[in-house]
Amino acid sequence: MENVALPIVIVGHIDHGKSTLIGRLLYGTGALTQDREADVSRSSAGLSKDFEYAFALDALEEEREGAMTIDTTQAFFSSQKRRYTIVDAPGHKEFLKNMITGTSYAEAAVLVVDVAEGVQSQTKRHAYLLNLVGLSRVIVVLNKMDLAGYDQQVFEKVKSDIIAYLNNLNVEPLAIIPISAKAGDNIVEKSTTMPWHSGPYLLEALDHLAVKTISEKPFRYPVQDVMKSMERK
Repeated sequence: MENVALPIVIVGHIDHGKSTLIGRLLYGTGALTQDREADVSRSSAGLSKDFEYAFALDALEEEREGAMTIDTTQAFFSSQKRRYTIVDAPGHKEFLKNMITGTSYAEAAVLVVDVAEGVQSQTKRHAYLLNLVGLSRVIVVLNKMDLAGYDQQVFEKVKSDIIAYLNNLNVEPLAIIPISAKAGDNIVEKSTTMPWHSGPYLLEALDHLAVKTISEKPFRYPVQDVMKSMERK
């Protein structure tokens, strides 16, 4: 296993499944402790829900009740190849500055798109910001394929739309992967529900990325907020 961790950021429109995807990555790679898993189970039951993988990352109670990520948080997991530092960036436009702060630390990005809703305004905004901070290594996952009946035609339509937009930014995605974060399809292993997909599953695509050395990284000094001091005369 490589000693250096690869920092990645997961972004996308609100409710397109970012936190659920991260929870699935943590669960599927054994990064969740038994206590944490039990806490998620209790929180899910308290809200009359099935096991909510998103709660593995959304630690704030207000996030759980509101079903959205507010702060930029980090989590850690490992594949057989390397360790990862994963950043969950808020999707809601009111928390955009948190998203930019998280993105500035990453070396690669996963852009999440709901196949039912397709490319949305926040999808475009996040893709633009990824390009703005110099993140050219982008993997796109088209989520909630289970709700689309794992239909290849639905996947191809949204895939075409996201490619067209990313091409306008001169960004060529490294892979576009059909997934279901809730069901666990094509995340930490190859899914049998979509035999028409010949590309990699998500963890496989991440493992293909090379870790950059310090000399290869751009200088970034993130500033999340500015506070002014009013002196009394």
